Parts: sequence; structure tokens; C-alpha cells
Amino acid sequence: MDLLLLRHADALESAASDLVRPLSPKGHRQAAEVAQRLQASTHQPSLILSSPALRTMETATVVAAVLKLKVIACPWALPGMSPEAAIEALASYRASDRVLLVGHQPDISLLAAQLLGLPHPDRLRIGKASLMHLNLISPGIAALESFVQCKLT
Repeated sequence: MDLLLLRHADALESAASDLVRPLSPKGHRQAAEVAQRLQASTHQPSLILSSPALRTMETATVVAAVLKLKVIACPWALPGMSPEAAIEALASYRASDRVLLVGHQPDISLLAAQLLGLPHPDRLRIGKASLMHLNLISPGIAALESFVQCKLT
């Protein structure tokens, strides 16, 4: 299974709570850029999973609209997700060829670092609206296929 990891796009700094922070106008543009890249690629996901936090759901929804897919909200992907919990949860989606997971920092980077077997996981940082393509070789082990940072800064 291929796993695409996407950190949510830029969000507003303040809201009633962290979980309801919406995307900023820049974030909407970033999400649209990611969607266009995925639409033009040969590595389109067949399934989109997202943290239920507003900024991740908005990012995932923009991508899903372009790719004509549905978004599945996954409470296990909320901020604070552990790599182990994500690996366990993702195992139930192994029948899908390519899964896109929209998540948060540092969680998404820690998951990627663990899957790649990096000795210093804190040295990997996935920027906002950046996309990492991993090939899951076996449960808990992946190879890096590509990494694309969002061009909008």
C-alpha cells in the first residue's frame, strides 16, 4: 500500500479552540495547489483519511472535491496521534492501493520518521501543505518515494 502523508494547510492562529481553527486564505490556496498536484500525478489516492480537526478536514475536503473522493474522519488522527496508533489504524486500510492521510505536526512527521526507521525522528519536519509519498513495505516499515513541499510561502 502507498501512504501519502499531508500536513494540513496554513490555518488561522486563533479560534475558540485549537480543534476549530479554520484554514486561512493562504491555506485554501495551498490546499488547492496540493489537489492540483495530486490530480495531475499518477499517484492519486483511492481513499482520504483525515483528523477531524477543522483545518485538516478543510484541507482534505479541498483535495477530495478535486479528486472526487470522500473524506473519512479518523479520531485517532487528532493532534497528539502516536505513530504506533496510526500504524495500527492504517492496517485496516491495507486493501486500498493508495491512502492519503491529512494530519498535524509533529504527529505526521513522527509517523513518517518511524515508518522510515530514522534514528532521530525530531529531525524530520513536514511543512504546511507538504506531501510525502511512502511505500509501506510491511506493517511499520516504509520506503520514501517522494516528498513535495508546497510552493506557496
